[in-house]
Amino acid sequence: MILNKIEYNEFEGTPNVWMLQKVTLEKVNLLVGQNATGKTRTITVISWLANMLAGLQPQLVSSGNYTAEFSDNNDTYQYFLKIDEQKVMYEKLILNGDIKVERKANGTGELFAKAVGSGQMIKFQIPENQLIVFSKRDTVQHPYLEKLFEWADGVRLYAFGTALGKDIGFTVKDISQLQVNPRDPNSVAALFAKGVKDFGESFRKDIIELMGKIGYDLNFIDVASNPNIGLLPIGLPLQMIKVVEEGRKVPIFQLEMSQGMFRALSLLIQIRYNMRKKFLTTILIDDIGEGLDFERSSGIIKVIVDTAEKSDIQFVMSTNDRFVMNSVPLKYWQVIKRNGGECVIYNYGNSKAIFDEFEFTGLSNFSFLSTDFISQELILFEPGCP
Repeated sequence: MILNKIEYNEFEGTPNVWMLQKVTLEKVNLLVGQNATGKTRTITVISWLANMLAGLQPQLVSSGNYTAEFSDNNDTYQYFLKIDEQKVMYEKLILNGDIKVERKANGTGELFAKAVGSGQMIKFQIPENQLIVFSKRDTVQHPYLEKLFEWADGVRLYAFGTALGKDIGFTVKDISQLQVNPRDPNSVAALFAKGVKDFGESFRKDIIELMGKIGYDLNFIDVASNPNIGLLPIGLPLQMIKVVEEGRKVPIFQLEMSQGMFRALSLLIQIRYNMRKKFLTTILIDDIGEGLDFERSSGIIKVIVDTAEKSDIQFVMSTNDRFVMNSVPLKYWQVIKRNGGECVIYNYGNSKAIFDEFEFTGLSNFSFLSTDFISQELILFEPGCP
C-alpha cells in the first residue's frame, strides 16, 4: 500500500494555522522549495500520521485535520481524521466508495464487521484519545483496518542531515543474543551486526555493492571494538562499524569517517535491513544528499530510484541540495510554495504546462527553483487539481 494523496491543516481559525493543500504523491517524490516553505514539516506530517495509526505515538497531536488517500492493488482507501486538544473529534474510513468506519467526538461510532452475519455495521465506543485503526485491529472482523496499520507500521523517517548514529556503538557479550530496534536510526552499528547475523554474507556484500554505486569503494565492512577506545565501565568493548577502503589496508572506524560517507552508509544499512525483513512501505528522508558531493549525491539518488522501481516501496524526500536537484528528474519533483500559513505544492501532475515549458529552456533542474520559474509562469498557466 502507498500514500496517494494527503491534505492537512492544524489550528484552523487561529493565528497559528498551518495548512498543506492537497498533494498527489508518486512512487518517488522530491520536495523542493526555498528555506522555511514547509518541506520538513510536510514530511513530519506524514510521519505523525503513520505513528498515530500504528500506535507508536504516546499521545495524539494537539490539533490536526488529515485527509489521506491510499491505494493497495485495485483498492482505494480514503481516511479522514480530525483532532482537537489531543482528542479525536471525527474519524472516517471509506474503502472503494463504501463507508467502513465512522466515529464521532465522544468515541462512539460504527464499523463494518465482515464476519457478523453476511457482514454489517456494528456500534462501538473507544477512548477519545485513541484511533480506531489501532484500537480495533482484527484480521477476521476488520481486515481493512489491518491494511492501514501495515502501511503505518512500515513507514520510516530518516533525517539525512543528522548524525544517523555516527557516534553510537553497542556492547554485547554474545552476538547471537543481540537485540536491536530496526526503527531506531541511531542503532545502525548494531543493526548491521544483526543484518549479518540474520542474512549472512549476502547482507555484507549487498552494502559493499551499494556503497560502490554511490562512489565509496570498499573491500570490507564489519563491526569491531575500536582500539582507540578502552573498555567501558561495564567491562565490555564498544562495538562500532569499520570499513576497509579499496587500495588501503588500515580500517576506518565510523567515528573517523566523513559525515557524508557515514550518512550514506547508515541510510543504506537501515533501508536494506528493513527491506529484507519486509518491514517497509514508505520511506521519508529529510535533507537527502546533505554533505555529499555531486558524484555521491547522484549515486545515492540512483540507488533510491532503482530501489523504488524494483520494489513496492514509496520514497518521499526533501532537499535544498543543488546536486540532488540536478540528479532527480523533474517528473519526481514536488515544488512547495508557502503564503503565510498555507502551503501549496506544484508537480508534473497538476502543473504539466509549466513543467513542460521549463524543459524548453535547456536550463539545469536547479534553475527551476532558483529562478522561481513557477511564480513567473503562474500568470500564464493556471494549475489544475491533482
